[in-house]
Amino acid sequence: MQERNSNRSTRTPTGRRRFLAITGISAAGVAGLAGCLGDDDDATPIAESEPLSESVDSTAIEWDDLGDLEGEIDIYSGRTRDQIHPVFEALEDEYDDLTVNVDYDDNDVHVNQLIQEGDAAGADLMYSQDPGALGELEREGAVQELPEDIVEAVPESYRDPNGYWTGVTGRVRSIQYNSERWDGDEDDFPTDIMEFATDDRFEGIISTRPNSGTFRGFIQAMVERKGEDETREWVRAMVEDQDIQLFSGGSDQAEAVNTGGDDDPIVGLGNSYYAARILNEDPDAPIRATFTEEDAGCLFSVAGVAATNNVGDPELVAEFIRHLIAAEGQEFMMEANGEYPVVEGVEYVGDLPNLEEINPPEFDLSEFDMDLQEAGDLLEEEGMTV
Repeated sequence: MQERNSNRSTRTPTGRRRFLAITGISAAGVAGLAGCLGDDDDATPIAESEPLSESVDSTAIEWDDLGDLEGEIDIYSGRTRDQIHPVFEALEDEYDDLTVNVDYDDNDVHVNQLIQEGDAAGADLMYSQDPGALGELEREGAVQELPEDIVEAVPESYRDPNGYWTGVTGRVRSIQYNSERWDGDEDDFPTDIMEFATDDRFEGIISTRPNSGTFRGFIQAMVERKGEDETREWVRAMVEDQDIQLFSGGSDQAEAVNTGGDDDPIVGLGNSYYAARILNEDPDAPIRATFTEEDAGCLFSVAGVAATNNVGDPELVAEFIRHLIAAEGQEFMMEANGEYPVVEGVEYVGDLPNLEEINPPEFDLSEFDMDLQEAGDLLEEEGMTV
């Protein structure tokens, strides 16, 4: 599998991507050229592409029932390599004639890039760590509708109501903690996320990662449930009173909680899969995860995909997405990354509770695409930034 990080190196584009590279067109030039490239009357919308074999449905179809993946697919990924590499690698191992090229960078970088590139997008798919980025791409007209069977295979609350993006895997906000350093047991944690900003026990020992889309979604959910003023008070108290430790990476934060050095946090607000990953590798690790009850603190969100307006092979890209939401794709992400499946027929297997036990609040994830920037502004104004 080929990959690159746009901050470090550049892979040599192939096929239709190479045309843009050899002409030396800048991002602004690409945007200007988009109208010309997007006027190809022979381009088949991905929504009209026929399944190469079986259609997917909500019962988690197997890879053996789907069509073979042959060709090259280019992906802009807002998810890090360690989060999704296992499933890409498994697909390339399964299909000898499949090549997956991945450009890893921050969600915001890829969103801006796709908006600038317009219909001359340099990738077939955007793989986002949160639905907000996908919603922004839809509003900007940078992505197209997905095939009906793909959309209907995923529950309505985990996808775009208009079919422009779909969730692939889920994660839950949690309270991570070091069981050897926490002075108490799981039942001693508050079940209301708001109390973490006022409980003196957490002063100097709590942490979070404020730069992630999931955290901004958590803040947006808090605003909708508690109002902006109370949310600002919570953020301000976390910074000024609780002296919250801020991390730029979720894995680094979870490792710090788990390691338990003198300067490391004992408690972390973060996605549960970071703790699940550590426990998958070391069942005796001291890190644990507990959950608040039916509030923003245990919000369920998804990582998902959207097809750009410059899909090179609509049938291949559609079939690739079908493989992601099929049983094996869901299982790879669950076992390797500690995430939750988004289709029925795949049971969660791991060291953390299943969704029925957690009972996250009902929240329309498609609403994330409207106010994530406002949530980011709120965090910056209150000093919770890294």
